[in-house]
Amino acid sequence: MGEPRSVGTGDGQVVPVRRRRDGLRWLSPYLLLSSVAVLGAATLMARQRWGTDFGIHASVVARLRDDLSRPGNPMVETVGPSPYFTPYPVLLGLVARLTGWSAATVLSIAAPVNLVLLLYGLRRFVGLFTASRWAPVLALFFVPLLWGPAATRWSGFPALEGLVLTLPYPSTLALGLVLLCWVLIVSATTEPEAPSNRWWQVPARTTGGRWVLAGLLGGLIVLIHPFTAVCGAFGAVALVLGRLGGLGRLGGLGRIGWAGLLAAVGVLAVVVLSWPYFRVTELLLSAADLDAIHQPLYTDPIRRYGLGFLVGLPALVLRWRRDRFDPLVLLFGISGLVVLVGGVTGAYALGRAWPMVLLSLQLAAAVELARVGARLRVRSDRWGPARLAAVLWIVVTLVACLAGLRAQYGNLLLVLPDEQLPPARRAAHGITLTNRYSWVERAVEPGSVLITGNPHVSRTLLAYEIRSVVPPWPDPLLPDEAQRRADQAEMLAAGTPEPRRRELLTRYGVDWILDLRGEYPWADRYAVAVVDGPGRARLLRLR
Repeated sequence: MGEPRSVGTGDGQVVPVRRRRDGLRWLSPYLLLSSVAVLGAATLMARQRWGTDFGIHASVVARLRDDLSRPGNPMVETVGPSPYFTPYPVLLGLVARLTGWSAATVLSIAAPVNLVLLLYGLRRFVGLFTASRWAPVLALFFVPLLWGPAATRWSGFPALEGLVLTLPYPSTLALGLVLLCWVLIVSATTEPEAPSNRWWQVPARTTGGRWVLAGLLGGLIVLIHPFTAVCGAFGAVALVLGRLGGLGRLGGLGRIGWAGLLAAVGVLAVVVLSWPYFRVTELLLSAADLDAIHQPLYTDPIRRYGLGFLVGLPALVLRWRRDRFDPLVLLFGISGLVVLVGGVTGAYALGRAWPMVLLSLQLAAAVELARVGARLRVRSDRWGPARLAAVLWIVVTLVACLAGLRAQYGNLLLVLPDEQLPPARRAAHGITLTNRYSWVERAVEPGSVLITGNPHVSRTLLAYEIRSVVPPWPDPLLPDEAQRRADQAEMLAAGTPEPRRRELLTRYGVDWILDLRGEYPWADRYAVAVVDGPGRARLLRLR
């Protein structure tokens, strides 16, 4: 087994452990569990079972594959700037063009790659706070499970139920990059002569290159997923303040540190402002338009986020008592304040900061429970109040994780083949398969314009490169969105005069009408062909 050695638990305690065999030094529980997760992502990749947003992201990749210099809008048949044209789909569009693969295939292949980056970033970030090999393992469970019985399925919220569906999305990539950017910031602010710190676990080194790389990553994150970028900024502030010990010690960065920080900000600004596909400033000015769609993030917060608070708050209290400027405590405070302001003022888009609130709770719990576990293993003290409290905390955490798994495991069944997912089983777990409109894909050519009264269907059809008159997702940079919405309502209304309807159908180049429930009997007079679908659904070709 080799000679025994000792490692610190982070609070002065020393735990004897066995040295691993040289040939197995690379092997760890975290790596084994991560490999299982990536294997599951690869299975989902093969089955292409993703969330409803998959359609818009696949359509973006397809547009960039077809024309990098002047891509069309991914949702409607027009050309112009779009916030969806970020570095991530540009890269995937290049891959699709070089390989000849479909946009949906390339985007699906990106899913396990994104997960690898996210898992690597999580491991590195947790490693800033502890040398324990079990803290990252706990984080691997806590981050997806410790949300609530009604966990949010939104992109950018790494709860298990939603993360399974959003692995190919830009938000997953952005979160992984944020974690790595935070690691770079900590390493860049650690002076070579700095003494051993109370919370960071990185080698003491400062180079301008790390600041520049952090700025580059920051710029990419801003472009890829602005909401995650804003949350990442909260973490950057928390880490720098935690490293220095408060606002009053900003001078502790030194001239090299300040020069590096300014260089990082400069690089970030250059990356963001030089991006040719859209202006981030225009996107920020339209952020208020997104408040209504984000209001659900504030409904029933206990059921959405309660498990994270139940397990994580004791950990944050312990860290706050040891260090008033602990970065996880600061991240919780900054993000929580932003969420609170959003709830009080009605600026519900600020609810996008919820993931950082939960992440600070989850990671604090992982680090502190790993420390508690190490103490319990080495101490043979009698059962006192502290030991009882520690055991109770562990039991509560275990129950919370099981409750989170019980509430969210349904989407894990998506790795199963179709024959093992009958309608009754899907309904029991709230599983929606996006391939139920494959009969439409078989009839409609990519690039066609199709109208239907159901925006959820239009979102799914985007994966097949079938576009709409009205964007099924908000597009703050589309100037005529309101007019399009009014015109489509007029097109589909039964009482619209025939000349007016024909004029609108021609203006927007409508090729197909999808009538799901027999609601548009008037459409027969315009149809040159009819494709029957399941039930009363019909697909009518107009030209």
